[in-house]
Amino acid sequence: MPRSSGLRRSNSSPNIAKLVTDDDEGHAGYRMPVLDRTAKPRERPDVIQPAEPVARPVVTEITAAKLRGLQPVYGSVVRGLTGLQNLGNTCFMNSIIQPLSNTAPLAMYFLNGIYRLDINRQNILGHKGEVADEFAILITALWTGQYKYVCPRDFKYIVGKIADRFVTYSQQDSQEFLAFLMDGLHEDLNKVKVRSKTKEIDTEKLPQDVAADQAWKAYKTVNESIIVELFQGQYKSTLVCLTCRKESIKFDVFMYLSLPLPTSSKCTLQDCLRAFMKDEKLTGDSRWFCPRCKTKRDAIQRMAIWKLPPLFLVLFKRFSHDGVWSKKLNTSVDFALNGLDLNNYIAGPKKRPEYSLYGVSNHIGTSLENGHYTAFCKNPLTRKWHKFDDTLVYDVSQSVVRSCPGAYMLFYTSVDMKFGV
Repeated sequence: MPRSSGLRRSNSSPNIAKLVTDDDEGHAGYRMPVLDRTAKPRERPDVIQPAEPVARPVVTEITAAKLRGLQPVYGSVVRGLTGLQNLGNTCFMNSIIQPLSNTAPLAMYFLNGIYRLDINRQNILGHKGEVADEFAILITALWTGQYKYVCPRDFKYIVGKIADRFVTYSQQDSQEFLAFLMDGLHEDLNKVKVRSKTKEIDTEKLPQDVAADQAWKAYKTVNESIIVELFQGQYKSTLVCLTCRKESIKFDVFMYLSLPLPTSSKCTLQDCLRAFMKDEKLTGDSRWFCPRCKTKRDAIQRMAIWKLPPLFLVLFKRFSHDGVWSKKLNTSVDFALNGLDLNNYIAGPKKRPEYSLYGVSNHIGTSLENGHYTAFCKNPLTRKWHKFDDTLVYDVSQSVVRSCPGAYMLFYTSVDMKFGV
């Protein structure tokens, strides 16, 4: 049985049929009018149709069945400080859900039920709204302030049903889970109901700002959701043929930036950004097919940030793979908690206010197979930092957040994290 959308009919729209019936019954001595069938009918004015019902969001609530599935351990806590049970090796999942739960505009979107107005159950690229619905239930449970921790088993079941790599309870890469979840939420909440085929834009002869703007608008014709609005930015990719010097520029969308770690024991976030923008030579199997030379050539690839989103996510490339096993770089990264100015790294004309850190996904261990994930989150109500270690949640200082050697993903905001639910 399809789940009720929770949308209510607006009382501002009159029920015209009922008004006519009430008017007829309310007049005593009402007589049927005499019809003159010899007279020509007069032209009728256009019939006024009743206004469309106005959809209003309904606050997300947890049903009794869903509550049983969450298996909550009751206890009064500050809202947003509810832990998540580890279902075996699902700490990778918990370390991503908690920072997203502490993303105030995203959390309020689900808690207030606004997501129901956008849900797209017919999207062939989506999951019939199941990812969005289960995520909404989980976020609601984390923000009731009534549970010490809850069990995300139903949410995990939906994730595993859709993506085979998450069906077991083995350890996974948290950034792969983040990519799946963000894409799943986006497609479930994509406001574009009819997907028109977009033509590839020839940007060779256009000014860069015009080409970038057209590429972004083309992307938005088939992708419009709160995920795009909050988290997605745009980067510029330049390829230069080392034989004929042919240059090709493309503008693409990113959800988060994957930054390389310099080969040193310690670096800064800015060092990682500079390494990301450093020219890379494409040779051997990675050679570029030059459209002018009509063959594969050695080339230079250059990446640049064109536009940053309101919420900026950073991934540090800590893991490399040698066969079936992974290796980890334990490089310590120094990153700002507040006042992060990235305008010097933006190639496009649109600048952004300074960023503040509000979430970190940490990995402790020597490899993906043997490590453990935790999260640091800044609660938008208390404005204090807390550590989320599965079911355990406790206060931490800013110095602990900044000095953690296992920072894997950073969650930054350039907007005020106001929370009003």
